[in-house]
Amino acid sequence: MVYFNSQIADSIAPYRNVRRVQFGILSPDEIKRMSVTNPPIEHPELMEGGKPKERGLMDPRQGPPDRNSKCKTCAGSYIECPGHFGHIELTKPVYHVAFLSKTLKILRCVCFYCSKLLIDPNDQKIIDIMKKTKGQYRRRLAYVFDACKGQKICKGSDNENRSEVTIKYTGGCGRIQPKYRRSGLDLNVEWKEAPDENQERKMKLSAERVLSIFKSIPDQTCHLLGMDPRHARPDWMIITVLPVPPMCVRPSVLVFGTARSQDDLTYNLANILKANKTLREDEQRGAASHIFDEHLQYLQYHCATLIDNDMPGMPQSCHKSGRPLKSIKARLKGKEGRIRGNLMGKRVDFSGRTVITPDPNLAIDQVGVPRSIAQNLTVPEIVTPFNIEWLQELIRRNAAKYIIWDTGDRIDLRFHPKPSDLHLQCGYIVERHMMDDDLVVFNRQPTLHKMSMMAHRVKVLPWSTFRLNLSVTSPYNADFDGDEMNLHLPQSVESKAELSQLMTVPRLIITPQSNRPVMGIVQDTLTAVRKMTRRDVFIEK
Repeated sequence: MVYFNSQIADSIAPYRNVRRVQFGILSPDEIKRMSVTNPPIEHPELMEGGKPKERGLMDPRQGPPDRNSKCKTCAGSYIECPGHFGHIELTKPVYHVAFLSKTLKILRCVCFYCSKLLIDPNDQKIIDIMKKTKGQYRRRLAYVFDACKGQKICKGSDNENRSEVTIKYTGGCGRIQPKYRRSGLDLNVEWKEAPDENQERKMKLSAERVLSIFKSIPDQTCHLLGMDPRHARPDWMIITVLPVPPMCVRPSVLVFGTARSQDDLTYNLANILKANKTLREDEQRGAASHIFDEHLQYLQYHCATLIDNDMPGMPQSCHKSGRPLKSIKARLKGKEGRIRGNLMGKRVDFSGRTVITPDPNLAIDQVGVPRSIAQNLTVPEIVTPFNIEWLQELIRRNAAKYIIWDTGDRIDLRFHPKPSDLHLQCGYIVERHMMDDDLVVFNRQPTLHKMSMMAHRVKVLPWSTFRLNLSVTSPYNADFDGDEMNLHLPQSVESKAELSQLMTVPRLIITPQSNRPVMGIVQDTLTAVRKMTRRDVFIEK
């Protein structure tokens, strides 16, 4: 049991029903507000004088780096502290690789010069789109993008700061728009003719220039683009402030008892800090533009590989050993990711898994459990005046694994020299072995319908496989060519009651899907019934 620090008080906030969830993008101001590292993290070094370095990637304000330390923000221990975010302020803005395609879409919808929508908001097309996509913001951007496709001149309607001639002919700033192209992590713009004498026809579009375009987009235009400016503005899609996850998200591991091996995220964040520091020094000393651009590209690359290190056509960021670094995207997606691997597919205690084999001698609601599993899985029984003698007998017969005293101390009976000398008292808890007629949940994956998990009565048998009546294989879609199944042993009276009333096999013979039996006699049982009921067959006693 974990005992929390008495300094950490329970929340006194009133309970409320959650009615809706609003997703959004973290703004630079929000990142700074939730950060505990003010001033921001600047040093790629982790330690200084044998201690975590302030404003480094192991800043003690973000959480304790090991079990012997306390958090400098909440004073919690390694177990108590939830972790606190820090932040890095980038010398120059960079593109967010996950928003790059969305960034390109928005650029093609707004004016390169005045940041207004390329089409007049009072245009019938836009009015129809707003009606059609009421409450469907993701679809709205796609429709507006299609409407702006091929628009070469800004026609956005706004009567301020425009000459009468411009309004008469275009309704917007009237300037010719460039074509946008993406190349890897770069965006390029190209005009048919150079718009000004001092401007090139083709140029690389920096994240800083895109940020200035997006910052000038009015809130009304954000709504037309399917974005709520209170929760997600286009300029927040450009990274100017990078959140640094706490130490509990990227824990270091002790290697050979002394040296610490850092998490891949820490390694990648250190690369970002080095690139950021180099870029700041270039800016301060006025380095040549090609050197500055090269170092900016280096910063962009490491910010991108922190988020996604598997981009097509991009070299992977690797350790010195050549192993690719695991990005944030890789931690979340796929079968082994946080969603499917941890949240949807959990590892549990008090469960067993082995191969299944048939046993026609068992009832359909029974499951044969190997003795080795039955002696390993336990059921907690609270000692009362009604069961104290029975539990004492179980201890004498070595049919229990632990005794938990009322003080919380646990005695392992497997290693006790004389378990029979131990005397129980009311209030103690005895963790006994699994026994015949205990209810268990039996499951075969994939769990496709509710009959893929049913409650069975245990029958402890020799050998090493789970035994199953052939008639109950249909709802599990099981056969005996090497299939494995899972067994879960309930640990409370409430869960046993739920199993007995809701999940037992006899209660699930009729499927609610089609109101018909989901199981029946199969194989040799079916053949035997046919043979026994033939016209000329008589059975003698």
